[in-house]
Amino acid sequence: MRTHSKLKKFFLICAAVFVVGLGCAIGGAACGGLQDMNKLGDRYDWIHTSPGERGVTAQKVKDFHSIEATGDADLWIVGESFYKRDSWLAEQEVLEQTELDVLGKNKVCVICGDRIEQPEISVKNGVLKINSAPVEMDGIILDLTDDVAYPQILVCVPDETLKSLTVSGETGDVDLLGISWKNARVLLNYGDLEAKAVKSESLTAKVDSGDVEVRGNLKGTTDVTVESGDIELRGRLGGITRAFTGSGDIELKGILKGKIRTASDSGDIELKTDLPKDRYGLKVRTMEGDIEMLEAGRANENYEDFREILEEGGPHKINAKTEFGDIELSFEDSKAAAEI
Repeated sequence: MRTHSKLKKFFLICAAVFVVGLGCAIGGAACGGLQDMNKLGDRYDWIHTSPGERGVTAQKVKDFHSIEATGDADLWIVGESFYKRDSWLAEQEVLEQTELDVLGKNKVCVICGDRIEQPEISVKNGVLKINSAPVEMDGIILDLTDDVAYPQILVCVPDETLKSLTVSGETGDVDLLGISWKNARVLLNYGDLEAKAVKSESLTAKVDSGDVEVRGNLKGTTDVTVESGDIELRGRLGGITRAFTGSGDIELKGILKGKIRTASDSGDIELKTDLPKDRYGLKVRTMEGDIEMLEAGRANENYEDFREILEEGGPHKINAKTEFGDIELSFEDSKAAAEI
């Protein structure tokens, strides 16, 4: 009896798969084949089809001192000098697709399918405003494409310090390359934040699901919070640095100064600095994990049995805590400065 029951269940599943496949085939044929499958998406809200043929538009904008970007999009904000690096141009797939060689300063390039709503771009009171429509995926039952369903936007900015930079969106990655700012705020639900060769006086980044990587000269306050994802900060850190993740690893490498506080509920923490240990006051704790301290010219110290370090030390402060994970501290690490 059990064998017949399993066979019956198997044939029912096969029949269901066949009916779904047949339905898709009939729908495609009714719309004129795969090339016209987009008509299904126009007619039925529960079907997500191709964003259409990719196109490129480049727009020259007035001078601006700040940027506000909202909505769903992959966003690159690139300094003029950084943009002209051959090494960077060579590794950008999006630029190879557009076949653009040079994008001058104060220009915004938009790459997206012709079925996607174009973002609104304007400059008001010295602020470049970019507004992309949110991608509505609620109620989607059948997704017939792997293509990006939102715009890809490239902004080339002059080699000057931005007064403010604000980015917020539901879906999409953000790349900040070779730029400097006084105040930046990045809020993402699903996406990665990557910043390289940047100069920051104040940075706040909050990501629900995604990784954050920032490299550069980070003065003032750097505050990074991630619900699920890794955090990596490299460079010259000063002022106040806070890095928190619910699930993920944290790495801080470079010349670490000021007050540093890191915490991970589930993940490892690694701190590598060019400065000697006596320059730091330490408050380090792990609930379920090991603590290892490395110092040039000295034997490694392992605090596996203690799981806590409390030392007054010098003018700079390190506070590191993880619930489930290991903590590694490395002082007078010449490689830490070399990796900036």
